[in-house]
Formats: sequence, C-alpha cells, structure tokens
Amino acid sequence: MGRRLTTILAADIAQYSQHVENDEFATLSHLEKLREIMDAIIRRHEGTIANTAGDSVIAVFDSAVEAVLAAIDIQAAHKTYNESVPSPQRLKYRIGINIGDVTVQPNGDVLGGGVNIAARLESIAQPGGICLSESVFEQVDRKLPTDLKKIGEHYVKNLAKPISVYAISDTDEGLIARSKRKSAALVRKPAFLAGLATLTVAAFGASVFLLAQQRTPEWAQRAYKRDESVQGKSEKDILSNFDLVTEGRLGHSRYLVIRTWGASMAALLDLAAGLKGHLATITSREENEFVYKLTLEKPGYWVVQDVGGAPQSSGPMIGLMQDAGAEEPAGGWHWVNGEPLSYTAWARYQPGNSGGHQNYAQFRADGAEPKPIWDDIDPAQDAVIIEIEQSEVGQRTP
Repeated sequence: MGRRLTTILAADIAQYSQHVENDEFATLSHLEKLREIMDAIIRRHEGTIANTAGDSVIAVFDSAVEAVLAAIDIQAAHKTYNESVPSPQRLKYRIGINIGDVTVQPNGDVLGGGVNIAARLESIAQPGGICLSESVFEQVDRKLPTDLKKIGEHYVKNLAKPISVYAISDTDEGLIARSKRKSAALVRKPAFLAGLATLTVAAFGASVFLLAQQRTPEWAQRAYKRDESVQGKSEKDILSNFDLVTEGRLGHSRYLVIRTWGASMAALLDLAAGLKGHLATITSREENEFVYKLTLEKPGYWVVQDVGGAPQSSGPMIGLMQDAGAEEPAGGWHWVNGEPLSYTAWARYQPGNSGGHQNYAQFRADGAEPKPIWDDIDPAQDAVIIEIEQSEVGQRTP
C-alpha cells in the first residue's frame, strides 16, 4: 500500500435503489450505457477509475482541472443521453470532487479522508450537478472560465471544522456544453453561466444546501435503510448502522445523539421506538444545556448552511412537534411522548413558520456558531437526539 495526494472524483446515481425497484431491467441497461460514457470521459481526461460498487464510482486524477473538466463532460454527455430516455427511467449522477491524501490498496482501490470528503460532496450535489471542495476551487478558479457558486459550509466525517462547498448546477452544465459546441477553441476550456440569471438557478442554489434535500451517501444507505423498520433488532445492531453516535446520561435518562444523514420523521420515530426510547423531550434549562453540550462532543452533528447570504448553524432534531392545523406559529406545540410543554428554548422570533407549516423542532441558530436554542422546521434533518428513560433502559435489548 502507498499514500499519495490526488484529486478524487466521487460519483453516485440519485435515488438509484428506487430506480432499481421500479424497473430493474431498464435501470441496469441505462446504467451500463452511462458507465460506458463516463469511463471513456475519465480516461480522456487522464483519470483512473479506482473503486466501483454498483452505481458508485471513485476516480483519481493528477490534475484538478482535468477532474473538473471530466465531471462537466460527464454530466453534459449524460444529459444528452437522457434526452432519448423516458423521464421515469432517467438516471442522474451526482459528482463530488476533492483534493486529498489517499491510501492506494493492492487492488487499486483508494481509501482515506480525501475519499470521504469527495463522497460527502457528492451526497449534497443536485442530481446532474457537481460539488467541489475549496481546495479544488482554488486550483481551477483562475485556470478555467468558471463562476462556481459557494453554497455554504458542511461538516464531514472525522473533520473538526466544516469545509466550504462550491457547486456547478445542471443548468450551468447545459450552457457549458452549448458553449463548447460553438467554439472549438474552447474545447478544453468550457465556459458557463457567469452569474445567477434566473430565479430557477437561484432556487437551485438555495436547495442544494437544504439538509431536507440531502441524500444519504451510498455507503450509509447500504447499512441504514430509511424506509425499513428497525423494530425487533438489538440496540447494538441498530447503532452499528450509523457512523456517528454519542451517548450521555442525566438523571434517570440516557441520551443518544445519532447522525442519520437524513431521514423522514416517520423513520426517526421508528428508530427511537426500536431503541426503546423516544425523541428527546427537554423540560428544563439544565437538560437543554446537557443535551446541547452532548451534540458538541464530536464534530459532525451540526452543519453550517448559507441561508440568504448569511451563515446558519443547524443541529439535531428534538421531540417537539406541532399539532396539524394548530394556530401558527406558536400554537399546538407538544412533546412527542405527551409531556407538557413546561420549558422552551426558542431562538429569538421563533417559532416563525417561515417556510409554512413547520411542525417539528431542532437545535438551530443564526451565525456559524452552534447555540443551545431551537427553531421550527418542516422535514427532519441530518441528526437526532433520542432519550431512553430509566424505566426503558432496563427493558432494552443488549
């Protein structure tokens, strides 16, 4: 085994498992064609395919510029291919690119933190889109006529500080492809949209970093199926499916902070029930401070987002919910286990119902620094706090 600094391209098909479930034959057929296109483009840009698993591809490049050009060409070529494919069967890759240190295995696979970051970038890209780390952006910024949009900062596994993320949208790639066809002189230097020209692109910029749209990375999907119940499994088996879990105790309760990489509220409730507990109910300042500090013990439970040009720190979900049809924004809030709402830690002007019908709560604060305050949200997000009360601890399966 050896180590090297390289540019890593990670690619994965959005909602691949769903496509296979809907039409396995068509999905595998289209996947084969898309891989043929992708593999040829990677070779043309002097890249090497390292790891493959189903729809997932990891490729390495000596040049960051060539890696980005390859990604742009791949998305443009795949878009052209999909034009002749029925809409329900269209497969769209997400691509993440990072520069990092990797370990090269005897079989040619590459592993390490650089690969993990590339995979994380891929997981937050739009279908048909490309996300780059700041290290890649710095290499290509003045070498290509690009105008990448910074979409925020995100925590990644095993890194204490968030990384800055830049994106190229599917709309941008279409413009790049058209520009390349118009000018042979720019075949190796594709130009694309210099700014946000339409509200559609602006909406893309906002949606990319919304954690509600964030997809579980392929490696995590294999372990944790968000649409499958965990009931009947042991706690050890359930928790082994997650890459980041922190445990703490206060009074008669045991708390688990779990990074889920995205899940529906129904899945979180099922997860909590499988662990013989419930989403955390916070009934005092002491408990709120304890749980908040527990979320900070390991990096990765909080994500810094760019919201309207300003940073916002988003933390784990708690068990506070609002009755459907309750008077907005402050009516009908209650704890998931029926405990009365005797204590709250809402942020200033929250709950605000800014997105409409925001019926759940999480730790969230304006600015780049986490704070022990709450905000109302709609879909469940990247992490959750589960409370297992003492009476339930004795019942849990070891």
